[in-house]
Amino acid sequence: MKIREITTQKILSPTQINLADYVINPYRGCEFGCLYCYSQSNKNIKRDGFKSSLGIKINAPRALEKELHFVKPKRVLLASTTECFQYREENYHITKEILFILNKHNIPYTILTKSHLIAHYLWLISKNEENKIYFTFNFSSDKIIKTLEEKSPTVQQRLKTIRAIIDNKINLRIHIGPYIPYLSNLEEILNLLPKGIKEVDVELYHKKQGNFDNLLKAIEEGFNKELGEKIKDVYRNQESYERFSDKLKLKVEGNTKQLPFSFYYIVPGYNEFYSPTIDYKNTLIKAP
Repeated sequence: MKIREITTQKILSPTQINLADYVINPYRGCEFGCLYCYSQSNKNIKRDGFKSSLGIKINAPRALEKELHFVKPKRVLLASTTECFQYREENYHITKEILFILNKHNIPYTILTKSHLIAHYLWLISKNEENKIYFTFNFSSDKIIKTLEEKSPTVQQRLKTIRAIIDNKINLRIHIGPYIPYLSNLEEILNLLPKGIKEVDVELYHKKQGNFDNLLKAIEEGFNKELGEKIKDVYRNQESYERFSDKLKLKVEGNTKQLPFSFYYIVPGYNEFYSPTIDYKNTLIKAP
């Protein structure tokens, strides 16, 4: 992977995602290489090469300090199109410096991550009780992770990290998303989760989220063609997509009655991957 050190004039961007009013993406691209990642459609990432180039915004902390003289976010989202705690963070510490700055200005933040490396930063994140982590745990099999996510953490690495987040008493939601039909196994995932989790959401995969054809090819080569055909059938038309969504919702509702979580269920519309009307905070199906 080609590593590029880049500079940015602005690091705070307004966001339509209702988890915050501003978002920070300290990197351009991601080392994990998830085939379904929606950031593949970002024009800058597409130009640089999704799996061949990583841009490191080396002046991001300094840019943030300057912007905070003029912009006062109520909450910041980290990160919408990258992974804040990818492997190069261990050398560059861009995210670490950003967390220090946000803490200093008493600005709460929500983190989207699937990285075990966030465990090194929990002491920092726990400084503000309003901070929250959405931790992705969407597969119960390392074979699936290796096939679709290449360099992302294993099941055991993620479980160890989830336990550490709970031990540090940081607000946590487990994000089972994207939930890929016939690959993500809701029951197995829920059985693996440790005690102490209060929120879980399930977000159904949408074929516009990433490169659907490449995803199917990897599934057929890594598993079998029949599995690829079953997944393709789910997205063949709106009727089949909604039929699968309804069945999955019944599964979620069934588990809600048995487990001590607040459950959320997110389903993108068939013709659009993302809409500002998607509300990650208020799509609660049923509280325990």
